[in-house]
Amino acid sequence: MARRVLTDHFFLKAKAQGYVARSAFKLLEIQQRFRVVKSGAHVLDLGCAPGAWLQVACQSLSKKGGFVLGLDIQPCAVPKQFCDHRVHTLQADARDVKAADLVSMLPVQSGTASAGTRGFHVVLSDMCHNTLGNSAADVVRSMELARSAAALAVGEDDADGEEPGADKVQPEELQEGGPGGSQEQPGVLLPGGHFVVKLLQGTGSQEFAQQLQRHFIKVSWVQPEATRQESREMYLVGLNRKNL
Repeated sequence: MARRVLTDHFFLKAKAQGYVARSAFKLLEIQQRFRVVKSGAHVLDLGCAPGAWLQVACQSLSKKGGFVLGLDIQPCAVPKQFCDHRVHTLQADARDVKAADLVSMLPVQSGTASAGTRGFHVVLSDMCHNTLGNSAADVVRSMELARSAAALAVGEDDADGEEPGADKVQPEELQEGGPGGSQEQPGVLLPGGHFVVKLLQGTGSQEFAQQLQRHFIKVSWVQPEATRQESREMYLVGLNRKNL
């Protein structure tokens, strides 16, 4: 009961402060602890509706540069409060969209991004299915979305913990440093970038976390204070993508 009252507190607090959903406080806590969104960053927000994480991401960019792209299977208007011209949304299924198409939407230059750098500094995923009431099935569906987010962030093969196929052609736009760059990475997330993904704890979640450890310097489990007490919802935060 105490946690439910606390959750209601976050709902009222969000409304009072101008956030479109209390989920804003989940990202605010993650941002306070890990500073995943830095000034002038390129941010990809998967499962962005109704837009609370778009608001927090834009606030975190400071006043100069940066770009936020929100993606959701449902239509999502850019919230008027806390968002500006740097925030854009796209109605699409993250499981079907191509990494190269997302990268092509980036501005050539914005804040900390150099002219030859094409990719996102942060990939956020708050994607979730409506729960079925079947714990095992809900966990499986949650893992599917988490893996889809990881596939976009670090590449299809990497998301499954496998070595990227030697014969797989990666989008030219993702080359670090552009033509003649020193390293080509699969996925939209740049080396040194950060990844935040929601999932339900259960079968496969620990293995998924271990797979992410191959690609990030540090991987942490987080359950923000605004999470409901009865929820198995957790977030994995992957910091500083390795330049493999």
